[in-house]
Amino acid sequence: MPRVTLRMPSADGVAAGQTATFRLPIGRTYHALLLSYSGVTLAQMTEIRLAANGKVFRRITGGTRQDTFNKFFGLAAANGILRIDLDRPGMRLKEGEEFTSFGTGIAEDPQRVTTFHMEIDIDGAAVAPALSLKAIQSDPTPLNLIAKIREFSYSPAGAGDYEIVDLPRGDLIGRVWFFSPHINSLTVERDGFIAFERTAAENSFVQTDGYRAPQTNVFVFDPSENGFAGEALATAGVQDLRFRLNIGAGGLVTTVVEYIGPLGQ
Repeated sequence: MPRVTLRMPSADGVAAGQTATFRLPIGRTYHALLLSYSGVTLAQMTEIRLAANGKVFRRITGGTRQDTFNKFFGLAAANGILRIDLDRPGMRLKEGEEFTSFGTGIAEDPQRVTTFHMEIDIDGAAVAPALSLKAIQSDPTPLNLIAKIREFSYSPAGAGDYEIVDLPRGDLIGRVWFFSPHINSLTVERDGFIAFERTAAENSFVQTDGYRAPQTNVFVFDPSENGFAGEALATAGVQDLRFRLNIGAGGLVTTVVEYIGPLGQ
């Protein structure tokens, strides 16, 4: 599938304190979006949402967080251009990266995409925001499984072990990001069996040796850290799923989960 980079239609609502909306054409397969920006900082793009058929499947609290994701995969830091992947970057094989590409062009597809758009909330302090968008695309394909991003907030009261037990189950979990400067270690238990157990130092060491670039104050549980796209945490039918953090101090732990599944779930 040869790829092309095409300009997308201009956004509505590009102004301080408003929500910019890009309505994306249907018909080809989307691999990544390249957002060019000026007059607004990454932090002033306070929330980025992707939606298809009226359903938000990716919600990211700000351009700064998206930039952190990119740098974790070894991609270039944003500098007037912010990359938003629909593929899964950092895999060894092209097929693994393109597994979650966003196909919009097959009329017979039971998951057929009829609308696709991106929304960006712009902080009122932005001076003179200007946004434009290009998409990296290829020939039409059906919509397969996609990468969906959801955010959750937890507030441990103090140091010690803290268990997260209420993350939604059903889809595969591609990775989980824990944003906090106080995480010492993580243990993942699935139906009473330990699936993962590392200190923060061990996690950074292993991921640095592999296909990742760990970021400051972020602990990432990433089953695909060695570049094997088929490695993910299965949650379908799981009765008890626990993420046990050992933390050095209380405070907000923002938890971002990448789910892999169909658009409708």
